[in-house]
Amino acid sequence: MNSVVFQSYRDEGRPEWIELCLESVHSWAAHQGHEYRFLGDELLAHVPSWVVGKTEGRNQIVADLGRLIVAREILEEGVDQVIWLDADTLVFEPQALRLEISADSPGYAFGREVWIQERTSGGLKAYRNVHNAVCLFQRDNPFLDFYIHACLLIMERVAGGVPPQILGPKFLTAQYNILGFPLLEPVGAFSPAVLQDILIGGRTALNLLVDASPSIPLAANLCASLRRSDQEMRLVCERLLAQGTSLLSGSA
Repeated sequence: MNSVVFQSYRDEGRPEWIELCLESVHSWAAHQGHEYRFLGDELLAHVPSWVVGKTEGRNQIVADLGRLIVAREILEEGVDQVIWLDADTLVFEPQALRLEISADSPGYAFGREVWIQERTSGGLKAYRNVHNAVCLFQRDNPFLDFYIHACLLIMERVAGGVPPQILGPKFLTAQYNILGFPLLEPVGAFSPAVLQDILIGGRTALNLLVDASPSIPLAANLCASLRRSDQEMRLVCERLLAQGTSLLSGSA
């Protein structure tokens, strides 16, 4: 199957840890035999100007729609499959990671998010959502055009500020609860509590993440919008790259 993996990040001022993430995906794509493409700020130019104006400078929302429009354009070239991975996604088990869906699937899939967060009453809880840090679309799938259409409708209706994640996890989780489409289980999302455990050698959040996940993550979105210092994030990346799933499972 002819596949294209694509990513995007701003042209200037990329932190070292983001470079590590991008390189991990580029290397994984090459190992899988996939074509790799990188877009800088031009990703945002694919989004209608009226949508950009409504986001009030919040480029993450623009990118949520931009990746869909670019994915459709790539598929229109005759490509069989396109895969998007957020720039802050780290592949730390490249030999094991496979992003595939079954032949009888509807031709699209998104990521599984097990989000570990403190309860207001104390302690930690695992929240299960769908995320768009990884998206997979095959040619002639029925969802991509609808998703773009839905995003434009949502943005038309928005007034007085755009709710965070409205075009991404919030929309997709609502759709998944009704439709039950395929999820790419190996690409997780690491919350601040999980990142803290990786930094200090803790186990509470990591144990809950592993217990609550259908399978142990082989790659993860490190959530740049909620990041710690660049130095700490580089350390997180280095530890995951060096130890992989053994760090998550506590077998290191």
